[in-house]
Order: sequence, then structure tokens, then C-alpha cells
Amino acid sequence: MKLPFSKGTPQCELTVLNAGFYKASLHMLKKKFPKKKIWGPALFFLIKHPKQGYFLFDTGYSTRFLDVTHAFPYRILRFATPVQISKKDNAVEQLRAMNINPAEVQIILSHMHVDHVGGIHDFPTSRIIVSKKEWDFTRQSSLRLFKNFYIKELFDGIDPEQLQLIDFNGKTSYGPFPNAVDLFQDGSMILVPLPGHAVGQMGLLVNSLKGKRYFLIADSVYVRQNFRENLGGSWISKFAHYNNQEYKSLFPLLQQIEEDNLDIVMLPSHDPEIYHRYVHEKKA
Repeated sequence: MKLPFSKGTPQCELTVLNAGFYKASLHMLKKKFPKKKIWGPALFFLIKHPKQGYFLFDTGYSTRFLDVTHAFPYRILRFATPVQISKKDNAVEQLRAMNINPAEVQIILSHMHVDHVGGIHDFPTSRIIVSKKEWDFTRQSSLRLFKNFYIKELFDGIDPEQLQLIDFNGKTSYGPFPNAVDLFQDGSMILVPLPGHAVGQMGLLVNSLKGKRYFLIADSVYVRQNFRENLGGSWISKFAHYNNQEYKSLFPLLQQIEEDNLDIVMLPSHDPEIYHRYVHEKKA
């Protein structure tokens, strides 16, 4: 399952960042892990395209999550999965600390769960790229969405003029993906559908200046060992997925992509190992 790549493709710079931590059992992330509580990461990714500028792939949590989960019924989510985040951890504050103007950054949302869309209202003029299937799904009522781990207040009120909705139907194939979207028609940033965890979840393949390619696979797995060992999380973790069977069906595909493309680094959004290597230790 080779993924196409041309040496003439414009190459991007990628930085792994983190906005907030969730408290959960390692066993929930993968069955063979111990039943030890950890503070796991909510990773997001900064991409610098040589011509198109800056992009964020997701925003992680934000302190707004603490505000909107103060009252019932949303407080249930805070009890079920405790979250730690401070103002300086918000995506917008991290960009400012890097001397990047948030108004010049475009946003790609893998999906619209609370730990990926938390900071979206801090970017009121940015273009927001999201799957049409995911966006249409989130037009439901707040209570219906909450049953699927969405909090509508975190993204309600987004200006429709900001949106670029990605419809994968009938698009160009890319390796094993029959439908994919080349954002700039230059091979640098390729969006592919990765449904299962969320109805319209997307992944992003990014070419890097460091001679590697990165596949941002969001929550298609919690940790890379899921697809490497074809083993999901504990039984309770299945309730976090829109379609658990579809979720697990991606494992063999992701494993084959990693094995057949040695230049590709797979980056899920909640893997503690990824956090320690790329954020805590800052190793490329």
C-alpha cells in the first residue's frame, strides 16, 4: 500500500503541540496496558506550507471546555474524563508565544469532538476546513450531539463564511484511499477519510522538510500499538466511537501503510509516546 510521493512536491514544516490533558486508564487505550491512571495528551499540529502559510490540524482542548462543562448535563463529561488545561496551554496562546499571528492561521478539523475543536472560537476570522459529513452531523440538537461526545456550544456560531467543507465523494484516489482531497493540488497536504471514531473524521498526510512524511491520523487509534497489534482499548472505550466496527476495521489498513512506507511517521492525537518524544523531549 504505497502512498504516492513526488520529489518535486512542496515540503512543509510540522510541529507537534499539545493543549490540555485528559485523565484515563492506560488499559482504556489498549487492553494489554496496565490499569494505571495517566494524564494523556490532546495533541494538535502546526503545519507551515512554503506557499500557503500556517495551518493547525485541530486545536486540542481549551479552557473554554471548563466553562461549558460547569453545569449539568455537560458536567458529566468532566467527571467521566477529567481535564487539566490552563490559559497558556490554549492553542491561540501557544501561537502567540511562537510569534505567529493567529489571524493568519487556517484550521483543519479532523473531527469535532471536544478535545479537537476546543479552541476554534479563538480563530474568528480563520478559514476552517472540515468534512462535510462531520459538519452535517453536528447540525443536530445539543442533547443529541452530547450522546456522541460533542458539545455544540464549543463550535456553535461559527461563521459559515469561514467554512470549507470537504466532500470526499467522487474525489481522486490516493494509494489505498478511493477518495482523497489534495488541498492545493501540489501533493503537499492530502486529506483522507478515516471514519469510525467519528462519522466524518479525516486524516492528513503532510510532507516535511526533514525528509519524512507525517500521517496525522487523529483518533483512528489512541496509540500506535492499537494498529500494530490489531488490538483496541478496553470494553468501555468502544462507547467513545460512533461505529466501533468501522473504527477497528481501520487497524489493518494503518498497519499496512506504516509497513509499506518507511518514510511515513504515524501520529495519532492521544498517544503518550508521541507526546513525550515530540512535545516533552522535542525530538524530531
